[in-house]
Amino acid sequence: MRMQLETYNDGKTNKKIDVALLDKEIEGLGVEINRLIDRYIVQNKKRITFEKEQKRAIASISHDLRTPLTSILGYIQLAEEEETSPEEKQEMLRIAKERAERLEVLLKDFFELSIIESAEHQLKLENIQLKQLIIEVLMSFYDRFHENNMEPTIELPDAEMMILADKSAISRVIENLIINAITHSDGNIVIRMEQEGKYVRLIIKNTAENLTKLDVERMFDRFYTGDRARSGKSTGLGLAIVKSLMEKMNGSITAELVQNELVIICEWTILERE
Repeated sequence: MRMQLETYNDGKTNKKIDVALLDKEIEGLGVEINRLIDRYIVQNKKRITFEKEQKRAIASISHDLRTPLTSILGYIQLAEEEETSPEEKQEMLRIAKERAERLEVLLKDFFELSIIESAEHQLKLENIQLKQLIIEVLMSFYDRFHENNMEPTIELPDAEMMILADKSAISRVIENLIINAITHSDGNIVIRMEQEGKYVRLIIKNTAENLTKLDVERMFDRFYTGDRARSGKSTGLGLAIVKSLMEKMNGSITAELVQNELVIICEWTILERE
């Protein structure tokens, strides 16, 4: 057993400990050593994945910070030049302000995501009437829908369904998903709530002609913006925030592409009525 473990630790083989031994106690030790090896392999894979994600996140935020900062400085420098007319100066300062506001949103979202993903951040889970909360959030988007000439299709069941969740987090999830649908939809939006066995689902669909399967697979990754032609419309953090909040509430979120429609599904366990 010592020789086998030494060979494994030296990287000469991936074969674990043989456990077909005469002594049952020693055989049990071999089993536990193999369990320890399995745990090490799993943890090592998680560490490597985490390090890759951290490097990608640092590279992404560096790029997303540098781009608007460079643009802001460029427009301010042009506005300061003597030959620039007052009208041109006004326009350049307007664009610089617009870029600065987007930078502010990016920093705010990144800070919020870092807080949500920290182990210390705990949500206040309580009984929530999901349908009522969805209605409240939808009402706050009335002007936004009107400005974009949208009349969303809303399908809510007659019965109320109770879930265990954080009210503020649920509101943020719904808001981010609706904002994403409005921002990237090529047509109209469908918002539906339905029951599937002991689960309740919130389904948000919107047409998305330019999305690919890869976009959908990476949709919840930090800083990923699928439609590069329109990447300036978002920070690439909104859906990552949604995923983190759903996981904190023991819910699940998935996305799929069905006949040029993006379908995002949030799912929670329904609380039984007392």
